[in-house]
Amino acid sequence: MSATPLRLHVGPSIRAKIIAPVGTLFIVLQQAVYVIALVRSPSFQESLHGPLICDYLSDALTSEQGEIPDYLGCDGSFVPILFVGIMMLGLIPVIAMAYLSVRVLRYRVELCGTVLVMQGALKAKRFDLSSAKVDMDASTIRQIPYLRIYDPAAGRGRLFLRDVGTPLMPPGDLLALADAIESGRRPETFAEQATRTATTLRRLATTLSPV
Repeated sequence: MSATPLRLHVGPSIRAKIIAPVGTLFIVLQQAVYVIALVRSPSFQESLHGPLICDYLSDALTSEQGEIPDYLGCDGSFVPILFVGIMMLGLIPVIAMAYLSVRVLRYRVELCGTVLVMQGALKAKRFDLSSAKVDMDASTIRQIPYLRIYDPAAGRGRLFLRDVGTPLMPPGDLLALADAIESGRRPETFAEQATRTATTLRRLATTLSPV
């Protein structure tokens, strides 16, 4: 019988889950307003169709004078290409914010027995804590502690024990992680790291537990 997944209390705060999609919507609207203003601007229309004088040149010029409209910028064939380039540049922040929003809203961490499942923006990664190489570190700027995990089957991952503006995960979650880490066998060098990591997690759990 499979173990019931334990949902770990960690991840973006409610505030972050509100700000991310609102920020994405704001950028989308901002880019839409910019595109509409660009398309409707007189300079864009003139670039697309050429100066007003171009409307009268085709009948007035002889075949020997056919290069004159090119010098005046009457050929607007490059404008659609330029417009598409500008649109592609404008999509970069939209795509980046959309990805960030999906990642924030979908982020979830569960512990299924000894397997840690981390849901990202597009897919979930699974780390077997009983055999993976694990140790603890902290981010340099905000000093947020995290588990650094390496599982040959899943690659590398980081599990932050709290997020910006959120408290450390509760003692029960920390103890469950420690139990999962110590439940398996590893090479001697990895086993020592795992033991230290589990001990640190238990020490944090004890510190957070009510007296």
